[in-house]
Amino acid sequence: MQVDLKKLKPLGIILILGCSVLALITCFTADMGVPPRYESEHEPEYYRQSEETMQELVSELEENVFPNIEGILSYGIDAEDRKIDIVTDPDYTAKVRLVLERDFGTELFTVS
Repeated sequence: MQVDLKKLKPLGIILILGCSVLALITCFTADMGVPPRYESEHEPEYYRQSEETMQELVSELEENVFPNIEGILSYGIDAEDRKIDIVTDPDYTAKVRLVLERDFGTELFTVS
């Protein structure tokens, strides 16, 4: 029995190394489904000035960002907090939050 295990040991090491290499290749080359970065026309402070500038941001999002993100169910402007409330499918909440915070910062959105 020990003789058989000694012969299998090199094959096991090769198998584990091969699987590890394939896993690394898959991790680093996989498409995460995150759209390319969007450069906003203005800084976040500009959009928080008034309800009109918030509406301008919503229009910009509708035209350039929302078509590229899955999982957005609804959105609207919260006039009190001067934020855009975005309701997402629970499976996509993290991805939507990642894209919006990456491109616009954290102070303009409430994602749930």
